[in-house]
Amino acid sequence: MNKFLSLSLLLPFSFAYAMDHNMDHSMHMNMSNMNHNMMNNMHHNHNTEFPYNKNFKFEREMLLPPLLTGKLQGNVRVFDLQVQQGEWEFIKGKKAKTFGYNGPILGPILALNRGEDTKINIKNHLNEETTVHFHGAIVSEESDGVHNSDINPNDSKTVTFNLDQEEATLWFHPHPMHKTASQVYKGLAGLIYLKDDKNKDLALPNKYGFNDFPIVIQDKQLAKDGSVHYMVSHHETMHGKTGGILMVNGIVNPFLNMPHGLNRLRVVNGSNASNFNLNFNGQKFYQIASDGGYLNNPVEMTELLLSPGERAEIVIDTTNLKTQDYLYVNGTKALEIRKTKDKSLSKLPTKLADIKPITEDLSKLKTLDFNLKTTHRASTINDAVFDMTSVEFSVKKGEKAIWNITNSSGMMDMPHPFHVHGAQFRVLERNGKTPPLNEQGYKDTILLDKGENVKILVEYKTEGLTVYHCHLLEHEETGMMGQFKSSK
Repeated sequence: MNKFLSLSLLLPFSFAYAMDHNMDHSMHMNMSNMNHNMMNNMHHNHNTEFPYNKNFKFEREMLLPPLLTGKLQGNVRVFDLQVQQGEWEFIKGKKAKTFGYNGPILGPILALNRGEDTKINIKNHLNEETTVHFHGAIVSEESDGVHNSDINPNDSKTVTFNLDQEEATLWFHPHPMHKTASQVYKGLAGLIYLKDDKNKDLALPNKYGFNDFPIVIQDKQLAKDGSVHYMVSHHETMHGKTGGILMVNGIVNPFLNMPHGLNRLRVVNGSNASNFNLNFNGQKFYQIASDGGYLNNPVEMTELLLSPGERAEIVIDTTNLKTQDYLYVNGTKALEIRKTKDKSLSKLPTKLADIKPITEDLSKLKTLDFNLKTTHRASTINDAVFDMTSVEFSVKKGEKAIWNITNSSGMMDMPHPFHVHGAQFRVLERNGKTPPLNEQGYKDTILLDKGENVKILVEYKTEGLTVYHCHLLEHEETGMMGQFKSSK
């Protein structure tokens, strides 16, 4: 297909394969500062190209979701979430029917405090059941949004928890059986900013909407009239729904005003299946946090790859950028940066966290093996598809274990982002070697390319049933998931 076709030829969906799978085989890696994932150019690498974005101008300002602090009722911080339908313009002047939390698209940012009791009242206004999963939060079964968590149409549910974990950017999204992918695709995703008083004096950009910005990157196939419909072919069921139009915070080709100096981007890969390679056209930036919190020190980079579900906080110094410059995603201009005359911070702290080296005797810990496999029939973990009635293993709360995760290397195999619920793990090894610096903090999702092996250290801090799965949502929905039980 001619990659410069006009929008009018993007769909109907018979064009989905041609649109979705323009794979990028030209990635390269700076070994000194790049995360490992750029090393492998696999056939099914999910680093989708987005030539159709070139048809649109950067004329709409980037959406800034409302930052909610909740209401303090006694010692409990209370939030209200309305899961609702609405209309939204991904493309200016073209309305689409969408889902959102407290609005037509995406959701608010919930500002939570470490160690504080939190209550979230959820009301479902959709015409189908939903759940809310707090991705990256160390919460037990009753709050995780998976088991016995369905909220039927017009029903409500209250979730309570207390997050005792590192300051981090987390997120929340639906997790109902067989409807996660479609509901995320239609717009349901929100962020959590978890704060810890111990970091209050850390001199980082932290003025929301001035030098501290949420960046939710997604791709969607849009019809000629701008509408979004979730339909999957067999190929998309096997490889994930990718491609179409790239967007940031629900807008195609937005612009963002940034002051001179340091600016913080809290980046979430909120896509169903696409990997996103971020860069600023060769300009250096610094990663300061991964999924579960700050890294010990800023890591200088020129490129960063995020798989679905992964987060990274990065800091860019706009003094090194042009007056009008761009964030590139998979080689596409995704966000136009417009420098203002305002001034931000000029110096980045050299010390961010104090994550201790792993010194315990790992040989005394139990090792569990997980083999990821894709065939023409299904994507599986340990040759099994998910069965809600089957518990793969049981553990004791407070114990630690090594998870040895291997992605197969057969003809049909592809990258998989592996996500563990209710935990923030440490990466011990990647392909038998020390993980790169930006993977040495806390994580809940990790990408394994075809043929790769990763060993992680998991501490069981929750109680009840919980799950692990591929965060390529079409794989999750077709059974690339397992569950285990933690008890005292």
